[in-house]
Amino acid sequence: MRRTAITYGIREEVYCLGKERRCAFGIVAYSDAEKDGTATVIASVGDVTEDRAALMELVKKCNEGRLDPIHLYDVTADFIG
Repeated sequence: MRRTAITYGIREEVYCLGKERRCAFGIVAYSDAEKDGTATVIASVGDVTEDRAALMELVKKCNEGRLDPIHLYDVTADFIG
């Protein structure tokens, strides 16, 4: 059985309330993104942090550790925690 390749990345989100704007970043899991280029989103967590650099470190660890997407919410909660 072939293991699905998972690639994690960051998505930028802009939230607006009246005249106020806030930029935050979320984490996204893509299925077989490197293989076929379709970048199908299979899991995501929005509005994780406003610190892009810190989230990039988490994404790097998720990719290096080949995190199973079933654990994405727990890992994100620990990161926020």
